Amino acid sequence: MPPTDPPEQPRLPKLPKLPPIRESAEQALLPPSDEPAAAEPAGIEPQRDGPEVTAPARRREARRRPPREHPQQEPEPTPIGGRRGARGSRTDDGRRFSTAGNGLVVALLALVFGALLMAPGMHKAAFNGQPGVKRDVSLALTGGLAHVSHALLLDRPRGLVQDAMGRGDADRIDVAIVVPPTTVTPKPGTKPTKARTKKPAAAQPPGKVAFTPKKRLRLWIAGDSLVIVPGYAIVRAAGGSPVIQSVGGVDGHIATGLTRPDVFNWFEQLAAQMKKLRPKVVVLNFGANDNHDYMTGLPAGTSIGGFATPSWTAEYRRRVAGVMDTVNRAGAVVLWIGLPVARSEVQTQRFDRINALVEQEAKARPGKAILSTPTRCSRATTAGSPSTSRTRRAIR
Repeated sequence: MPPTDPPEQPRLPKLPKLPPIRESAEQALLPPSDEPAAAEPAGIEPQRDGPEVTAPARRREARRRPPREHPQQEPEPTPIGGRRGARGSRTDDGRRFSTAGNGLVVALLALVFGALLMAPGMHKAAFNGQPGVKRDVSLALTGGLAHVSHALLLDRPRGLVQDAMGRGDADRIDVAIVVPPTTVTPKPGTKPTKARTKKPAAAQPPGKVAFTPKKRLRLWIAGDSLVIVPGYAIVRAAGGSPVIQSVGGVDGHIATGLTRPDVFNWFEQLAAQMKKLRPKVVVLNFGANDNHDYMTGLPAGTSIGGFATPSWTAEYRRRVAGVMDTVNRAGAVVLWIGLPVARSEVQTQRFDRINALVEQEAKARPGKAILSTPTRCSRATTAGSPSTSRTRRAIR
């Protein structure tokens, strides 16, 4: 069978040559734009249909063209006026950049302004600190700030806020001790005479008063931190009696005493509360924070020595006597809770000295002041040695 020729295929028209694939892909990713195409750089002819452009020519042309950005990535705003963070530079919305030095200056000025606003409180806190170099330096610094704050009237906002809270005297440093006189002493160099000197009347114990549910015994408890726990126990026990009424609750102030009226002035507090509450029995406890040398509120020109020296003892006894006289002259009886036995033997000895002073003043006011101290047992007692316990005066 003779071979047959395959049927002749119809000739298709010749298609134009397509541009390179890389450029076609880039054009497909570019968003449509109505702007006219940018003119080709001088010296480079636009690509037309014809022979394929070589790779070196495409690389040279790519280097001459500006870099293309992804259409979905927004360009970062360029600061106006220079590089980001430079002095005087601005963002696209008009905000000015600043340097780290300016930030430090602003922070320092804010700290100084805040210190001037709080200067009175800082000065009082420094005054109430423990004696030493730290207290002296703090007083020198805060004292100057307090004067500047007062001159510039920057302490007024703090004062207005304290007045609104009922604490108008919170920043006042008060070291005045007002106690009633206990004895009459003649002037130096003069001889006492019958016409000029009166013999002090002997202390008479108050008469017994019968309390009833209609006329109950008013009880008030005050002192430092050691009075809080026994004070609440006394209040609970008094609640079960129909003839005892607790007034004022337990007025306990931590870290206070009779040697530091600048921290808390108990002499003013006692006088004010005696007029306000009118108690008949006052339970007190002081001394746990008084076993040190430093005292404030001394009379002008008076100085004292160390703890338990004659000058220190005389001044502390004067304050204890003033507290008892303030309560007695208001018509109440003092029940003073003595200091307990401490873990430290040195601390216990200091507490014993204070208890001895209080006991002497209580004995001078029979029926008007009572000292109650816990039974003291030495460490030898707990170890099996003979007992050296000592009981002073107990509540009956």
